[in-house]
Parts: sequence; C-alpha cells; structure tokens
Amino acid sequence: MGKTVIVAIDAEERASQLALKADQALATLAAAGDREAFRTIVDSNKQRMFTVARSVLRDMELAEDAVQESFIKAYRALGDFKGQSRLSTWLHRITYLTAIDMQRQRQRHLRLADAEYDEDIGADDSVQSRSESSAERQRLQGHIEKALGCLSSFEQTVFTLRHMQNFRLREIALVVDRSEGTVKNILFRAIRKMRDQLAAEHISLQEFEQC
Repeated sequence: MGKTVIVAIDAEERASQLALKADQALATLAAAGDREAFRTIVDSNKQRMFTVARSVLRDMELAEDAVQESFIKAYRALGDFKGQSRLSTWLHRITYLTAIDMQRQRQRHLRLADAEYDEDIGADDSVQSRSESSAERQRLQGHIEKALGCLSSFEQTVFTLRHMQNFRLREIALVVDRSEGTVKNILFRAIRKMRDQLAAEHISLQEFEQC
C-alpha cells in the first residue's frame, strides 16, 4: 500500500514538472515573437481569465477590457516568466491584479462624479443569461447568480477559482497572494453564505454543482 502511494505521488510530481517545463518553453517561444505560441496561450486561458476578471468587476464589458489589458501586460513580461508556477496561474495573477486596479479606478471616478456615491452601486451585476432549453435550469441559474451576488468580490473570486475552475488551494493562494490558510477560511465563509442564500430558496449546493 505504501509503495503504491509513493509511486502515485512521484508520477504526479513528474507530470507537474513536465507541465512547468512545457509552459516555460511556450512562454519562451512567445517572448521571442512566435505568434502561434502566443495565440495558443491566449486561446487556452482567455475564458478562465475572463471569469476571474468578472468575479472582481462584476461587469462583462469591463472584464473583457481587463483581460485584454492583462494579455498586453503578460506579453511584455513573458521574458521574465521563470516557470516557477503554471503559466495559467501566472496569467490569472496578472488578471486579478489588473481587475483590482480597474475596480479601484472606477470607484474613484464615481466618487469624483458624485459626492454621494454609494459604493454598493457597483455590486449590481448585469448577468447575460445563457440560452437554456429548460426553464427550470434558467430559474436555478438565476438563484445561483443571486447567491453569488451575496459574496464580496474577494470571496467570489476565491469561490469561482475553486468550484468553477477547479484550482487547487495552493494555486488560488498564488493568484490572490494570500496564505492557503486564509484561502481556506475565505472559501469556508463563501460556501456558508452560498448555502444560506440557496437554502432560503429551497435549493441545495448539490443542485448548484449540477448546474
């Protein structure tokens, strides 16, 4: 039994090291001007980066702008990528920081425009509902969006990375620059808020996971 576990761990570690080397090679090619390499990086990460940006900004158009700006920053910094983490984690970190900066700028502009600006005005999320064949599925999705809206931007980001993009706690900690312990606590709090909100609508988290 012990040997089996050790072999499994070694295989996972080797796979992780190979993935890091592949990311480093791809980043090196892109930094050298290989357009196909950079297009591969963009196509492989843009949707997940958009999800991260939207979890912070809660606005689709701003999230798209954040992703574009993040790719520009990433392209300029590709030469500095050392492969110490996955390329996707590095990109998500850039996206997260870019979205945070955009959110701060937006709040400053709104405060200057209106001295009585209410910070909660940015919490409204114009959700683009997907076309679903089932009316019941649409109803459930609406409740999920409402429950997500009860989370702070930071909680929503952590929850999204873990439960919608299957990031490991260690990877999330790198993206948001917090300890794994802090990430665990934030995730626990987010799940509790989600559970309470969904329970009020007589929906379980199990239904959420199936959606």
